[in-house]
Amino acid sequence: MGARDPVNQVVPQSTFEDDVQVVPYDPARPIPLFQGLGRSNPPPRRNQRLRRAQILATIRRLLTEDGLDGVTVRGIAQESGHAVQTIYNLVGPRDQAIVEAISEYTRYVGHTALPDPGDPEAVVEIIGRWLQSIEAAPEFCRQVCLIFFTPSRGIFYHFRDKQRKAMQGLLVKQQKCGVLRADANLGELAEQLVTFATASCVEWSDRPFPLPQLHQRIRSGFGNLLDGARVNPTAPQWSYAS
Repeated sequence: MGARDPVNQVVPQSTFEDDVQVVPYDPARPIPLFQGLGRSNPPPRRNQRLRRAQILATIRRLLTEDGLDGVTVRGIAQESGHAVQTIYNLVGPRDQAIVEAISEYTRYVGHTALPDPGDPEAVVEIIGRWLQSIEAAPEFCRQVCLIFFTPSRGIFYHFRDKQRKAMQGLLVKQQKCGVLRADANLGELAEQLVTFATASCVEWSDRPFPLPQLHQRIRSGFGNLLDGARVNPTAPQWSYAS
């Protein structure tokens, strides 16, 4: 594997709103540090977060270009320009670091939707942004999904569990806003939504078909699943009563 230039550019907090408008879905780019980076942060802590963002971006780039087998701690250190011990200190062992790199990117993509929990279409809007990110960087998504077929599939399941927890958190907020029924089983609904989305993406990565077809499948499936828990469903198919 030839040496590449380290990814050192980190988008400052002040540009996050502009980035949301442009929607720069590039997994190899350090994620804008829009949380917890106000002026009150002491320089050492800020620098640590910047280094972590650079390392996670490097992991995503290696995963995209070389696949899972191409992501090693030494390779991450070499490509990011940081010491091996720094990698362990900031992002943990290899598998944990990969999970964090993937999760950070998907959280960022979801944040670009600026979801309003009171909007019945908030979840669908986030899914729309996820699908846009797949269109912008299909090889990254494909390599993430192909992890499912490897002996390291625990990485995939760990990442999926993080998605499920985040989804359930949004559903809880929607329930408090009166969008979802009070008796809806949000844990089960979150599990169904994330399982459906990840299974669809895994199939797309293994047996490629047009992205518009993937888009339509996921949006339609999510609409049906969510209708079963909405206070005002449009076309209810399932019920998620506790």
